[in-house]
This record gives sequence, C-alpha cells and structure tokens, in this order.
Amino acid sequence: MTRASYWQKYRAELLFYFGFLTILGIAFFLQAIYADSYEMSATKPTTNEIINVFVDRVIAAYLWLLLTPMIILFAEKISDKKLPYVAILIVHLIAGVFFTFLHIPIYSSYIYLVHSSIPWMYSSIFEKMPDVTYIDYVLNSIARVNHVYRLLYYSIIIAIHFAFDYFRKYTERELRASQLEVQLKEAQIRTLHQQLQPHFLFNTLNGISSLMYKSVEEADTMLTYLGDLLRISLERMNVQEVPLKDDIAFIERYLLIEKTRMGDRLIVKTNFHPDTLDALVPCMMAQPLLENAIKHGVAPNAKQGTITASSWRVAEKLFLQIEDDGSGFSRSLEDNLTKGFGIKNTLERLKILYGNNSSLTFSNKETGGLRVTLSIPFRMITD
Repeated sequence: MTRASYWQKYRAELLFYFGFLTILGIAFFLQAIYADSYEMSATKPTTNEIINVFVDRVIAAYLWLLLTPMIILFAEKISDKKLPYVAILIVHLIAGVFFTFLHIPIYSSYIYLVHSSIPWMYSSIFEKMPDVTYIDYVLNSIARVNHVYRLLYYSIIIAIHFAFDYFRKYTERELRASQLEVQLKEAQIRTLHQQLQPHFLFNTLNGISSLMYKSVEEADTMLTYLGDLLRISLERMNVQEVPLKDDIAFIERYLLIEKTRMGDRLIVKTNFHPDTLDALVPCMMAQPLLENAIKHGVAPNAKQGTITASSWRVAEKLFLQIEDDGSGFSRSLEDNLTKGFGIKNTLERLKILYGNNSSLTFSNKETGGLRVTLSIPFRMITD
C-alpha cells in the first residue's frame, strides 16, 4: 500500500486518534495537577512546572501516533489469521506489552533530548539524577514508569481500529449490495425493454401485412415510419429513462403508423403541459398504453374513435393519462389487460424503477370510454 492510499484509507481513523489522544493527554495532565494539589505537603506549582506537566502528558500521548501505523498493521495481520478469540486476546496482550516497552525508549529519548536543549524543561527529573547518561536514563525509565496506563493506550488504539474497520467493512458491504441492486435493476429493465421491441415490431408488421392488400402506397408509408421507430428504439437500447418530449417524438411516429392503418377512424388529441416536457419517464412507456387504447377502445367499433394523451404535474408527481371513447372498463377488459404483454411489462418496469412510488390505474370516464392514469415521481434530467 502506497503512502497516498494508506492515508486515503485510514485518514479519518488517524485524525480520530489525534483528537482522542489530545483529549487523553489533557485528561492525564489535569489528573496529575489535581492529584498533586490534594497532597498535604504540596506547594503551589510554578508556571514552568505546569508547562512541564502539560507538555509531558500531551507529547507522551502523541508519541503513540508514531506507533499507530505499526499497531494497525499488526492488528490486521492478526485478523487475517482467523484465530480463536482466546488466542487473539493473548496475542494482543503480548503485543500490548511489546509496544509499551517500545514506547518507553521513544518517550525517554524525547525527554532527554528536550532537557539537553531546554534545561529548565524536566529539570526536576534530572536534578535527582545528576550526570546521568542517556542509556542509564532509558533503562531507569523502563524500570520505574507506570506500564499500565501505556497498556491502556494500546488497548484504546486497538478498540478504535476495530470500530473503524467494522464501519469500513459495513460501508463496503452496503455499497456492494447497492451496486448489485442497481445492476440487477438495469439488467431487468434492459430485458423488459428489449422484450417490448419485438412485441411492438411484430404487431406493426402484422398491420402492414394486412394493409398491403388494400393499399401498397400506404403500406410503404407505414414501413417508412416503422424504420424511424426502429432507429429510435435501437438508439435507446440501453436507456432506462428519457425526457417526456423524446418519448412523445417516439409515440407520434407510432400514431402515424396507426393513423395510416386506420384512416379517419382514429383521431388523436394531445395536451402535454409544457412544464412536464423535460421530466424523465420510462423509455417507450406510453406506447403500450396507446396500443391498448387503440386495440380495445377504437378498433372494435366501426365508428370514429378519439384518443387523448395528456400530462401534468402535481407537487413531486408526474401524471400521464391516456383516454379513449370506447366501451370503457369492464371485467373482460381487465382480464385481457392483465394477461396482455404490454401492461404486464409496464407494471414490472414501474415496480423496478420506482417501487411503491408509482401507480397505474384504469377507470371509466364520465362521458364513456376508458381512462388510464400513470403516476411516477417527477424528476428532471438534471436531478
């Protein structure tokens, strides 16, 4: 692991150590000052003595930062071994003693060097040991210092590391799960989208086939429109959502095919609110709804039929509505819709994309005919 990647991975953890060790050093400083003040024979400490104690306790804590990378590396090596819990506790106890004795010469070296440069710092220590050598001072420190609170430092560093390590692994698992969920949804939507293309193509080809016996010119016009639709659908092969205005361009070509096939029997009206044109909608979502309106609302009747497509926004919801003036909603129509490919495909795509935050409802119009209303979250392309 490079220095940059190490810092990126452990940055938050190391900054937390710094803050925590600062608090711990100050706590030990206050404990030392107040403990001395409660002694019967204690005299009021001088400013230099207070500075001595404060610097000593804080620096003693900070020196553990030099050992922290080694402690983290050691802890991760032990974790990789998959040892029993008892064995892990014993190993960490031994390691705690080792790092404690490693900290002592570092700490002693700091005191010895500071006193050599600034004689009044730690003067009370060296007044009791005049002319002491560096080696003697280090050995003396190992023999006389309190090892328990140094072991406490090691334990705290290990505890913090395991807490951060658990959080990192938990976050990584959540991220992987989220990525897998997104990939699964994309695969499901892509499959449903690709299923819709041949379904639409076959239906259109059937219409062209029947029209050829009536008018070759009109059949040729339908083939031209179909070519445009295939080009658009291929361009959107892996696209989940498109702006409503783009989907309108698609359904306009589809409706041209149907109008060519049905002639004056089909009247199409649109009322798309300008505020909704840039809103995102599932790609090719309106086409199967229009197809069902033409198939069940207009085609069965010999008279002229009207289909109205509209859109509007209410708060954070986008509404798309398809209406016809056919025979309306009935039990037999409901059975046909739920068994049909287009509506089943639409419902599955809505569930994958929006969960419970969408709806597709069928109802009868007051003036006769069927009303299909689609509700999805309102989102712009820049959201």
